[in-house]
Amino acid sequence: MIKPWREKEVIDLWIEMVATDSGRLKTFTGHLVRGALLSLIRNVDPELAESLHEPHQPRPYSVSPATPVGQPMSVRENLWWIKPGDRVRFHAGFLQDHIGEKAFQKILEGGQEIKLGEIPFTPARIELKRTTYEELVKTAQPQEIITIKFTSPTRFEIKSREFPLLLPDPRYVYGSLAQLWNRYAPPQVQVDTNELHEWVEEHVYVRKIYRLQTREVDIGKTHKMVGFTGTVEYLLNSTQGYSLWVNVLTRYAATANTGAKRTSGMGATKKIEYQKKASNT
Repeated sequence: MIKPWREKEVIDLWIEMVATDSGRLKTFTGHLVRGALLSLIRNVDPELAESLHEPHQPRPYSVSPATPVGQPMSVRENLWWIKPGDRVRFHAGFLQDHIGEKAFQKILEGGQEIKLGEIPFTPARIELKRTTYEELVKTAQPQEIITIKFTSPTRFEIKSREFPLLLPDPRYVYGSLAQLWNRYAPPQVQVDTNELHEWVEEHVYVRKIYRLQTREVDIGKTHKMVGFTGTVEYLLNSTQGYSLWVNVLTRYAATANTGAKRTSGMGATKKIEYQKKASNT
């Protein structure tokens, strides 16, 4: 039996699976992971699964594309070739705890088949992490340097612009995350998005960029999207003001994803911990 979940949690779920048949997948599987996740939820709560399909509004979950475990991706003819016994792993993040519970509940029943496209997989290992919004704030520490790896293509769609932004501009990175945060966090730990935007604009700079590049991916129904990947080092010239919130939202991004098409596997991020070199004196 699942224990009662604490209110206002963010939940990270990692699922490692073993293929039980052979087949081919597109190398970017974000939309397939989304389909698998919604199928799990639909089997427990069809109405909830349907509500998560509603268009033109932020959705309280994210997914990251599946990746191979223990071996490189076998790519031929621009397709990922899967054979029985191959292991893959994906991540799903939930910004509302009851949604994560529904997905986890179905997996706990055992014998659950998960399909990516038409290829069946059996869950082999499950990891679960729960953190309250309050804990994310209380445990955050201001840092002078924050390094983020954008592991899947990321883009920002801005109402005042005809074309998407394909650069890791900190104003839009933290602005989009703050809007998500305020939508799902309890009132006592929400952030003033206008003040945050002004603070980030004045105090957060791109210090270094590693392997920044664009990539076009197929997110289903012949719908292609372009986004950027790479690692970005941000410098904060102040550890006062909203510097704490920059750290909070950086950690939140690992669950929520960043920018547009978060539920199709875009905008996945990882915080790289910065360590100062030991002094020789």
